[in-house]
Amino acid sequence: MNPIFMLSNNREEIMDSYDEDIMITTREGIILKVTQISGEHYGVDPEELLGKSIFDLESQGIFTPPITPAVVEQKKKVVTVQMTPSGRKVLITGIPLFNKEREVEYVISYSYELSELIVIKDYLRDLETEMSLVKEELAYWRGQQMETGNFIAESASSVRAVKTALKMAQFDVPAVIQGEPGVGKTSLAKMIHKQSQRSDGPFIEVNCGTIPEGVFRQAFTGQGEPKMQGYLPLAENGTLVLKEVDQLSLASQATLYELLSERPDTCVVALSEEPLEKLTEQSLFREDLFYFLHVAAIHLKPLRERTEDLDRAIVQFLEELNEKHNDKKVLEEDVHLHLMQQRWPGNFRELKNVLERSFVESETAVISWQDLPANYRPDEAERLGIEIDGQTLPHIMDVVEKKVLLNAQERYKTTTEMAKALGISQPSVVRKLQKYTNNSIGDEEE
Repeated sequence: MNPIFMLSNNREEIMDSYDEDIMITTREGIILKVTQISGEHYGVDPEELLGKSIFDLESQGIFTPPITPAVVEQKKKVVTVQMTPSGRKVLITGIPLFNKEREVEYVISYSYELSELIVIKDYLRDLETEMSLVKEELAYWRGQQMETGNFIAESASSVRAVKTALKMAQFDVPAVIQGEPGVGKTSLAKMIHKQSQRSDGPFIEVNCGTIPEGVFRQAFTGQGEPKMQGYLPLAENGTLVLKEVDQLSLASQATLYELLSERPDTCVVALSEEPLEKLTEQSLFREDLFYFLHVAAIHLKPLRERTEDLDRAIVQFLEELNEKHNDKKVLEEDVHLHLMQQRWPGNFRELKNVLERSFVESETAVISWQDLPANYRPDEAERLGIEIDGQTLPHIMDVVEKKVLLNAQERYKTTTEMAKALGISQPSVVRKLQKYTNNSIGDEEE
């Protein structure tokens, strides 16, 4: 977890939030800031908490155990369950805020009553996670009979990537697709080829990082080896995909630029994990090759930043596994939600691997926690539908809030009905819907 820093602000205050129970304490346990609903779980007003010591509140039986000392000691995010005077259980998360010396200066904590999490899970159970705008955009492109192949494009950033890819295909220009391993770069390159005027031509993939420098020219031209045709002649009138182009040495880059600039009958799509602009600035990538390839560019975000794509990928991969093995297995709802909240550093490849391993491991029609690989199973305290490790508070709240709102939007006809069901004001509903849909939403009372 990367350190989180906070500017000095020792002023005691009640923060203007009626939606979240957030509390900030000093490393010594003195409460500096709370929100409007802080104290509800413990039967006290928020004003009564300001300036108090969490240790004094513990001795008074307000809550136990306090989370601040554990966060200060461990210097990392801590999750625990507190008991309130009324006997209710509250899930509380503490996050360290560091000073310039990288010591814990403050602790920010936020909490949910476990019954509230159950309500959220109910909202999420039959949730459709696609955003309205994304659905409209995808419907338009599908209406144009766009073939995306295996590329999953449900999130807004992925839809933008598809739009750019279609323009690349239309103008038949060199392009760069940049992103982490497993984000779908090759699938998007295939889509560009299918939508181009070269769709009837060959689609040739070359892993540049595996070609020895001494045979680089020969590998691309076939010259000097009668049995070897070479990648460029194979890709003529088609598409040449250069994988891991950022791993080429400067000498191989010079050779590649020379060869590509002489072959106008091939569309070139370069795939890179590192931004080529950055490498060029550092003199690790030749300017001439950069400007040749970088006529158009797409950045594919990692799967952890594409919530809608992740949700669709889980469903799609499971469908493919069922078809492959002639089965009808489903994911337990909590397992699906848990997978939605993982970081997936290996992106689609890692997700597909975990799902297949779980599918094979499962002995019933329902894939449960026990079927997940051991290092992907959450602790007991985390099996609550909200995975927090590695996630920031704004990210957690945005994911949950968006899903709850969009689900309510499907269930109720007006924002007033939504407000009543969610227990917030109608203007708050309108404001939050605008945040997640970018639509101008008014009071649509009947």
